[in-house]
Amino acid sequence: MLDEGRAREAKSATSKYLAKYPRDADALNLMANLAERDGRNDLAESFLAQGVRWQPECEIYRYNYAVLLSKIGKVAGAIAEAEVLLEKSPTNILYCRLKAALLSRSERYDEALSFYRELTEKYPDSAEFWIGLGSALRSLGGYTKECIVAFRTAAKICPSMGTAWWSLASLKTVRFTSDDIDIMELQFVRSAISGEQRANLHYALGKAYGDLKEYEKSFGHYSKGNAIRRIGLDYDADETTFMVTRAKTVFTPKFFREKAGMGCSSAAPIFVLGLQRAGSTLVEQILGSHSAIEPSGELPFVLKVVGEDVMPKTGPDYPFGMDRLESADARNLGEKYLALAHGKRSSGRPYFVDKCPFNLWHVGLIHLMLPNAKIIDVRRHPLGCCFANFTMNFAHAPPLSYKLSDIGRFYADYVRLMSHFDRVLPGKIHRVIYEDLVSDVETEVRRILEFLELPFDARCLEYYKTDRAFNSFSNEQVRSPIFNDGVERWRNYEPWLGPLRMALGPVLELYPDVPEFDL
Repeated sequence: MLDEGRAREAKSATSKYLAKYPRDADALNLMANLAERDGRNDLAESFLAQGVRWQPECEIYRYNYAVLLSKIGKVAGAIAEAEVLLEKSPTNILYCRLKAALLSRSERYDEALSFYRELTEKYPDSAEFWIGLGSALRSLGGYTKECIVAFRTAAKICPSMGTAWWSLASLKTVRFTSDDIDIMELQFVRSAISGEQRANLHYALGKAYGDLKEYEKSFGHYSKGNAIRRIGLDYDADETTFMVTRAKTVFTPKFFREKAGMGCSSAAPIFVLGLQRAGSTLVEQILGSHSAIEPSGELPFVLKVVGEDVMPKTGPDYPFGMDRLESADARNLGEKYLALAHGKRSSGRPYFVDKCPFNLWHVGLIHLMLPNAKIIDVRRHPLGCCFANFTMNFAHAPPLSYKLSDIGRFYADYVRLMSHFDRVLPGKIHRVIYEDLVSDVETEVRRILEFLELPFDARCLEYYKTDRAFNSFSNEQVRSPIFNDGVERWRNYEPWLGPLRMALGPVLELYPDVPEFDL
């Protein structure tokens, strides 16, 4: 029935069967499949857990259970199930792949590194495991040479695997040879290459030709990579503009006057936000070097609170409906966020940084539920920031990143939104201009710490002396003293940035100041 697209009939038949045989693992697995199709991951989890319970020796159902646990964010449980599978079948590559990926995802990079080393010894011809090894080495830092060897080994084993070439390109310190370029260019004649791998190759060649100062070829490859990534995406720039308009309509001075005193009183969170590639990772690393601040990475918990607790009260047109939130609601939201964030904290320091860039959409909510939290907006030159997004093949980028005019409109809308909050919440948001930070780091660090009401800590100037493990395209930058080599990189591509300039409009002309937007 499922093969024929008759999901409703399949569900009915399987439900009737389960009523008679509630411990049948085959039927439970099928019901989990149907639940997933309906977006009911909670039901799918329950069915698969029962299937594993009643038929523990069936590896495929346990594997399905582990994959679902990973999908819904229960990574520790998924790892536990993967380890049970490996006890039974220690040489099963599918199970090895699952455990290794889960260890990296849960930021257990030391364990991931050790496991990937084992896997590359057992399966030296697996390009995927070599890429995993290189990624673990990169996340831990201090293994640059070995990391490059791992990625190059993967590229040698499977030259058409664009992921290997893009992994090398994203290291920034790697310079491709003419032989490398020839090998990459040759892969495009192989029709069997997936769109994902073609995109990776284009991004890597964009970097390669840029290093050779062949900027027209470089831009051409970046454009082709972005065009591939746009396939199947449905991004509406007008909807983004409307989201800003909604926020400006809701979050007025009157709104905040009426809601004054609401929320949780904690001052522990420091929200560092802004567009990707604007310098937020650098700012977080600087702050995380302070004795009182813990760097926590990009926490998804504001988004979780919005989806699970705010929108059920406001309705789907959030932030419309925010007036329905009462004092207890605002306090509970703040407390839930802190409880979720607590699970990601380990140092016991009084403050922590959440640098999720998407929090920029929720500044009004953040101030309502955590009025004493600090907000830092990191801003980079519009052309530099937008073009940097265009040249990065993010694993989970917002769809706006793949078209210059869309990126430009988003940047302009972001400036418009933050300009509004500057007006309605004066003094609540501190702005860091990236170019100022890299040209005079101490002055800017002192300004940030003054805003945070914290004493100066000289370790913030030596932020690169860290053993912190994290996965970011900015790994090399935040592990090195300040450098500004990439600040003016966009100028090499100026002849092709017309659509971006037009989309940015007056935001570009006035940077770092902003236009006098209407309230």
